[in-house]
Amino acid sequence: MSKKLIIEDLEKIYKAEVETIAVRDFNLSVKEGEIVTLAGPSGSGKTTILLCIAGLLEPTYGKIIVNDKLINSFSFEELIGYRRHTIGIVFQSFNLIEYFTVFENIAFPLWIAQKKHKEINRRVGTLLEALDIGRYAQTYPRFLSGGEQQRIAIAVALANEPDIILADEPTGNLDRKTADIVINLLMKEAIEENKILILGTHDERIAEKSEKVVSLQKRF
Repeated sequence: MSKKLIIEDLEKIYKAEVETIAVRDFNLSVKEGEIVTLAGPSGSGKTTILLCIAGLLEPTYGKIIVNDKLINSFSFEELIGYRRHTIGIVFQSFNLIEYFTVFENIAFPLWIAQKKHKEINRRVGTLLEALDIGRYAQTYPRFLSGGEQQRIAIAVALANEPDIILADEPTGNLDRKTADIVINLLMKEAIEENKILILGTHDERIAEKSEKVVSLQKRF
């Protein structure tokens, strides 16, 4: 089955003392192998859109359809399976487990998915080599640089071979050289493995490398 993502009339309203419309009337169609950048300043809804796609945030209105399935209608158990197998997320803050080694961090999603020991070792080994972090396999993340930790975060996101990679400001804490390496790694994975890559960023240089750019305006 070909991989595809369709978003129709997405709207997200945060309800507190004052309602805040984070996203309104957002539409997007992406097919496998495509790279899309959501470009805009803080407060323009980039993170909200990515969290909705990931199934971590429920839209107020609209539809999100992934591989012909409406994820808005998923049960709790279906959402867990969707996040484990279909989605890979790269966070700006890395979200690594500090008391796990690099190897264990990358293996963790595979343990959760109950993969076999041999398969886990093979997949983690492949990612360590591809991202040039094999020498850090038994090191704890806190001893590594921001660029090295971001590579590990990418490996974690790719561990379960997801159809869709979501990256929220993946270069926000990195120097220019390291940022270019990280973005090139993500784009290479999307193109070579026919994955969907959606980047949320305010970095114009990243937008210039994408096939499709969606410009978002600050809403709050």
